[in-house]
Amino acid sequence: MLFAGLDPVAATTALLMADAGVCLLNVTDPTLVTVHDAAVGPYPSALAGSPREYALRKLLRARWPRCVPLSAPELFCSSVIPTAVMLRSACVAGPLPQDLSVPVLATTPDAHLPTITVVTDGSVSLTWPLTPWYRRPCRECLEVAVRDARRLLRNQPLRDHEAVATPHSPAITTLTRVITASHLAAELLGRALESEVTPRDDVAVEAPGRLTVRHGLHRTVLTPRGDCLCTLDG
Repeated sequence: MLFAGLDPVAATTALLMADAGVCLLNVTDPTLVTVHDAAVGPYPSALAGSPREYALRKLLRARWPRCVPLSAPELFCSSVIPTAVMLRSACVAGPLPQDLSVPVLATTPDAHLPTITVVTDGSVSLTWPLTPWYRRPCRECLEVAVRDARRLLRNQPLRDHEAVATPHSPAITTLTRVITASHLAAELLGRALESEVTPRDDVAVEAPGRLTVRHGLHRTVLTPRGDCLCTLDG
């Protein structure tokens, strides 16, 4: 499995995959671990300032000695691995949707990998289902989805006005991360187990017609915009 982008959500997903015994992990993200990454986990504060890919490899080896993670997408021979899939993880690094940080897929030799896309915006996560390579949401679609999710959060009434946790508190951020990573790991594992004897081309992957927005325990399904080529049939 190829992890392109290693924000805390993707890093937690990779650790869950290692817990399940998945040892063939290729993780790539030269971005440095920030103080915020360490605050919301799973990166320890001692690794702040290190490249995310180095920090995650270290965590994976400590978590499961049999796991030998790589940070070499050029060695990802997906053509001979029927269950090969990419998790593309992006995050909004600033206050505006335009501050979206998206991993560069040009470093990936096999551009035809089925892909799950997840975007983290503070305490909110947006997840697209497993899609063919030609239906990966483009950057503009990602930004539009972030705006829609922010609008949804603003319009969401507070159920408990005396709640201790604010909408963007570390507790809510951590809860969202754990729930999102758990669902991602379950989907990735399910694909691997169902595809053990099935060629990859015969495994159905979804069109990006369902966009899941999670904020703490709240889950909402949105419909991505339909005026972009990445949402059309190939």
